[in-house]
Amino acid sequence: MPSRFGFQPDMPTRQAGSQAYNRRQCLNTMPTPPPTTDDQTLRRVLGELRHRIRRHVVIEALLCVMVFLGFVFWGGLLFDWFFEPSPAVRIGLHGAIAVVVSGMLLWWGVRRWWARLSDQSLARLVEHQHPELAERLSTAVDLVDHPDWAAELHPELVARTGQTAAQVATELKIENVLNRSRLAWMAAGAVGLALSVVALAFATPQVWKTYTERIALSPDRWPRTVELSIEGFQPDGHGGLVRKVARNSDVTIVVDANLAGNLRSPDRVTIRYRWHEGGRGRADLVRIGRAVAGRDASQRYEYLFERISGSVDFSIRGGDDRLRRLRMEVVERPKVTALQFHCEYPTYLGRAPRLLPVSPRVELPEGTQVTIAGKANKPIEQVEWRIVFQDDETPTVRKSETTDFSHPLFLQRNDAEIEVSLLDADGIRSAEPFRVTLVSKRDQSPQLLVVRQGIGTAVTPDARLPLQVTIEDDHGIDAAWVALRVGDLALPEQPIRLPNDPFGEVVALATVDLRELANSPAKGSDRGPFAPGDRITVDVAARDHYDLGDQPQLGKARPLTFEIVTEEELLLRLNGTEQNLRQTFEAIADKLLMLYDALDQMEAIGAESTEASKGERLLEDPMPKETIPSKASVRREADRLAENAWQMADEILGIAAGFEEIHAQLANNRIDNTELFDRIGIRIAVPLRELGSERMSRVANRVHAVGGGRLVSEAKNETRLAIAEVEHLLREMQGLENYNEVIATLREIIRQQERITGKTKDKQKDDLRKMLLE
Repeated sequence: MPSRFGFQPDMPTRQAGSQAYNRRQCLNTMPTPPPTTDDQTLRRVLGELRHRIRRHVVIEALLCVMVFLGFVFWGGLLFDWFFEPSPAVRIGLHGAIAVVVSGMLLWWGVRRWWARLSDQSLARLVEHQHPELAERLSTAVDLVDHPDWAAELHPELVARTGQTAAQVATELKIENVLNRSRLAWMAAGAVGLALSVVALAFATPQVWKTYTERIALSPDRWPRTVELSIEGFQPDGHGGLVRKVARNSDVTIVVDANLAGNLRSPDRVTIRYRWHEGGRGRADLVRIGRAVAGRDASQRYEYLFERISGSVDFSIRGGDDRLRRLRMEVVERPKVTALQFHCEYPTYLGRAPRLLPVSPRVELPEGTQVTIAGKANKPIEQVEWRIVFQDDETPTVRKSETTDFSHPLFLQRNDAEIEVSLLDADGIRSAEPFRVTLVSKRDQSPQLLVVRQGIGTAVTPDARLPLQVTIEDDHGIDAAWVALRVGDLALPEQPIRLPNDPFGEVVALATVDLRELANSPAKGSDRGPFAPGDRITVDVAARDHYDLGDQPQLGKARPLTFEIVTEEELLLRLNGTEQNLRQTFEAIADKLLMLYDALDQMEAIGAESTEASKGERLLEDPMPKETIPSKASVRREADRLAENAWQMADEILGIAAGFEEIHAQLANNRIDNTELFDRIGIRIAVPLRELGSERMSRVANRVHAVGGGRLVSEAKNETRLAIAEVEHLLREMQGLENYNEVIATLREIIRQQERITGKTKDKQKDDLRKMLLE
């Protein structure tokens, strides 16, 4: 059997071993003698040889690995410099190198170190290196390992053999047994490669740094005189770069040549491309501007793919740099195919939720909770909502992996501009944002208009203050009330009764009774009845159902002011108003007489023209033809007089309203004068309204019909009746004035009598006091 270290034992030795084995089988029952000093020396020498062999094996395996790694380092440097593989390829190469190194360590190191090295094998190895030993060493080892064999031999021969082998073993140079020349060459190669690597690190640190970083899977590229980079491309996971673009879009390929450090821009940058549908091409990129190193960071080159409709593979080359495995893939653009609003209205509106289709402009009440739901034509990755409130842009990005998307929005008091942009999983944006304008319909404060009804600015302490309140609100009224102030004293608020459905325009009546207020004064006040000279301010306010703020929307009417006067003072003021109305009515009476005169003239002229046309009038000086009025002029004059009649009717109705106002003020101020009350209301106000609405209407119609061919006499008769009614009313008004003068005189007499009575009582008290003192 060949030795593990390359020597071949001779045949006699094998035969002797076989014979010794047979003898051992026969004499195995004999006792084993103790080892001698020579035996121990022989075993020590062989053990040291075994240790040296194992160490030699380990060193040789390590040197093999180092030499291999050195060649891999330099070979990898050249390969990486020329081809610049991707990190994925480098990971694969690292794995392959790791497998090879592991195999070398297992095969050249572990396997050989673990091999069994017996003393007999080591003795044969030594004898193979030193033939002059003539198998004395192996024979001694056999005698030591098999004492049963030695028992069959002469003891002196055995002892002498052991002494000779021990002496030879101690004189041997064990280090010469192993072949150290190959180990030296391998060590020299490993050291040389290691020194070359160290020299590379010190001589070209930039190359060392780049290569070691790339060994560590850095994506950085090798430094070159030209360094190209392309914009907008991402790794595709297979060592290339990819960019997804929208179909039928113009795509600009932008390549930058870095000008930092010693880098330069190439004079020419070329693109080579191949369409997936077939066809190839080559073109030069356009140099954009003229960049200067130190001033500009890079030189820009561009190439335009117009209306790209299919995917394309291409590469870029410029100077000593090249960009490989570039690809553009064409995909469809995302777009909004449907959009709608789910509206939940504020509570104060009392409306049910609604689903509204979206148009470019949508009006919604303030405070509406809107959920904008949309659908896209393809799965999307991001939805960007840009909502602008008063130039405050708030972009909101939400992720979605389906074609549906939504976004909640609380509509504030300001209008909102909404833009929806889509971004799909390929990084393609929608062509244009989907735009919607949300108009916030702000809740308006209630608008109030308060009008006095049958009451003036001057009132008695016992008066009623009727008020007509008109309230208008866009979403309905919650409550309305009247607040009064007498100087600085605030009186209790009085609610206004509203209709059951107070939406839109609401008209309500409110009456403030001063007598009742005087009988129930304000809490904490000892005030009694109102006194002449007091000024009362009436504030009417209303609130709506608005609940989005701290308080509801509050609306107030313009305050009304009332002055407390005595009954005599009020009647005196009303008397002045009566006189103004009477004077106006007298002017109307004069106009009515003028109307009658004009109709009389028209009748006379019409009769003369009729007689002249028939030739029945024979006078020495007949009327000239040019003085006879035409039908057109008669028609114009009749229309003018009819217009005057209508104007007088309106004026009479205004005077009637004035007397009705005086009548209502007498009632609301609780003036206890039945004669005055009946005279103004029944004997003046009612006939005046009948005159204006009925009689004067007939007069105007009769006058207007004069131009239509009817006789003027009918109009004159109606006018005469109207004049009679006017004269009757003037007498009533004059009688009212006389009555007021009599009443005023009587009141003055009563006041004088009261002053005289008071002075008399004072005089009597003084006389009585003097008598008591005397």
